[in-house]
Formats: sequence, structure tokens, C-alpha cells
Amino acid sequence: MTLTSHLSDKQSAVRQFIQACAPELALAGTAGRDGKAMAEFFGFDELTAREARLSIPEAVEDRKSHAIVAGIALDYRLRMDLPGFDFANTAGQKGLDILAKDMTVVPRGKHIHKVLEMALGFAYNTLKEKNPHRMSVARASVALAWCESIMRVGPELALSGNLGRQIRRAKDAVDLMMGIDESLLFDIELMRDGATPLIDQWNQEIAAGERYVPNPRFLGSAAVGGADADWTIGDLLVDLKTTEKVTNPWLRETLFQLLGYTLLDVDDSLGIRRVGILLPRQPFFAVWSVDELLNRDAADALPELRDEFADLLSDMLTRQLV
Repeated sequence: MTLTSHLSDKQSAVRQFIQACAPELALAGTAGRDGKAMAEFFGFDELTAREARLSIPEAVEDRKSHAIVAGIALDYRLRMDLPGFDFANTAGQKGLDILAKDMTVVPRGKHIHKVLEMALGFAYNTLKEKNPHRMSVARASVALAWCESIMRVGPELALSGNLGRQIRRAKDAVDLMMGIDESLLFDIELMRDGATPLIDQWNQEIAAGERYVPNPRFLGSAAVGGADADWTIGDLLVDLKTTEKVTNPWLRETLFQLLGYTLLDVDDSLGIRRVGILLPRQPFFAVWSVDELLNRDAADALPELRDEFADLLSDMLTRQLV
């Protein structure tokens, strides 16, 4: 189970611990006077009132698949605009490496691997250009998103449906890349445009000396089956979410996910003291201090909470090995 899976399981001790760390957050937006007060305290009302200004294009038939690919691709697209983007250390490259280890697990696995490998080569060369065309960069982000899906759910599941058929039918990487739906490319680029002022601000902060960590992992990640975030800038942990409708339950779960990441940084190597949700479809960027989420001084509370969390994770791992 990953952290996300734990947080979706009401019986999970991980979920129960994280929610117990922030009881006021667990109340926010629930029925009753206390739920309303906490929703106001955490700023939920302002966010739930925001409507999507950049919705999924109406022409898209499979909105769920589009939303998943667009979200992952936009993550790559934005990180391409931040310093030091490294293909070799992406989840997309890791997904391709997983497929390379056993190409027999999917029909025409050798062909799929060859086409995806060439597609990532195309993406790599695109970013090396001095002024690459924005649609070419969007295509590069989609190729990485496809490969990342292999890492997240495994090649058999990732390539069992439309994506697998699309790659198998492609004659080569050029055919595959040029066959990407234009509505997906335009959707990615429009969301990227909305986030550009923030990216520009963060680039200035990084140039001024703020620490930037893309796709950070945490010391406690392995104990929950994996957990990696989008990026950190200074003491700010940023999570990109391309949801069209923001609701109270969704906000609670997302903030508990970010609090979970913060607790999994058991050695405080990232120094997380603020968390932010970037909503490019609204567009809006919301930030909370860890002090707010815990309703106490994070500097005092985090060491104790992380020690308790580490003990819980250690006990869980020990029981699994018995």
C-alpha cells in the first residue's frame, strides 16, 4: 500500500494516526457548527466557491483518462520550467526501465518498449533545443506521463487498454507523438499558462538561494509502500491538483496527504513548514502553515509526532515480516 492507499482505507493505522494529529482539520467542512467553523478557519469556503475556469475540453469523450494524463503531464511540464530537470531521475524513465526488464508481460512488448524509448529520446532532444515549440514540449510531457503510469500501476495494467492499443498501432515514435490528441496538448498548455506567474516567482526565489527539490522522497516513504511529492521550494511543499471541482471532503483528504508527507520526512531533511495546493484549472494557489494544520507550533510538535509515526511504521513492518 502507498500513502494514498493508506489514506483511502478507514481501517489503516497510518490514516488514523495522521488524522489524529490534526483533529480540527478532520472536522473542517463536516456537518454541524464545528464543521462550519473549522471550514472557515482553514479557508475551505473560499476554495469550494471557486469554479473551474479551465475545464476539460467538451470534445473529450474519456474525461477520466484525459484528466489523469493531463495531471501527470502538467506536473512534468511545470518542472521543465524549473531548474535542473533531469530525465534520468524521472518516474517516467523508471517506468520504461521496468518494462525493459520483462517485455513479455504485454502483447508486442518489444515494439511498445522501442516506440516509448524513442519517444522519450524525442522528448529529451526537444528540451535540449534553444527555443522548442510549446506543443513539442507538451508532447514530451505526455510521453513521460505515459511511461510514469507503467511505474505507478505496472506494465500489464497501464498498457491493457487504450494506451497499449495506441502504442501498438503506432509505426514509430514520430507516428505516436504526432498522434497525441490536440485537445490534451492544448489543455496542458493552457493550465501551464495559468501557473506561469508562480513558476516565474519560484524561479526568482531559487535563483536567490532558496532550495528546490523536485519530486522529493521521504525517509519514511518505503515503510508505507511509497510516497513522493511534486516539489518543495524552501520550506514550502507544493502539490499540483488538476481537479475541476473542489469540495470539502476533497480538501480534507488532500491536506491530510500533505500532512502525511510532512510526517514521513522523519529526519526533517526538507524542513517543511508550509504546504500548498496548486489548482491550475481554477486557477489558484492556496497555502497553509503546518502550524495551522496541527493547530500548534510545528517546531515543537513535529519531532514528537514524527518519532511516534516512525514507531508505528516500524511496528507495522515488523508484523509484516513475522
